[in-house]
Amino acid sequence: MRRATLASVIVVAFLVGSAFGFYVLPALTPDQSSQQMYALAFTQQGFCGAYGAPWSVALNGHTTVVEPSTASLPLSNTQMAALPSYKNLSVIWFHVTNGVYTYVVAPTDFFHNGTVTVNSANTIVTVTGPLFSASSTCATP
Repeated sequence: MRRATLASVIVVAFLVGSAFGFYVLPALTPDQSSQQMYALAFTQQGFCGAYGAPWSVALNGHTTVVEPSTASLPLSNTQMAALPSYKNLSVIWFHVTNGVYTYVVAPTDFFHNGTVTVNSANTIVTVTGPLFSASSTCATP
């Protein structure tokens, strides 16, 4: 029951945050028998307002989350679409304990990988991309 409530709070916070340009990461309450869990969010910083999809994040090589959730894994490393309408797919969530995590963002031809440290706080990793090899210019209306 707690997980369903927490998921609802996170979804509502994300939708409100998307509408107003901010993200609310609630403090998570742990089960009595486990360590404190924290929200670890990966967000795309869209190139010229375009966000890539499908995309995925593999955490420590064990857990992979993909957006949209209906996308098939593994993703192609050389194909993706970048559109402003994919903004709603631009955040991937994990719930983790304190520690250092390696992450791989796919498709690997479009994003950088790295490490992140979670230290007693909810954490956001901003992933710049999708990266394009062709030069282009952003035009503002």
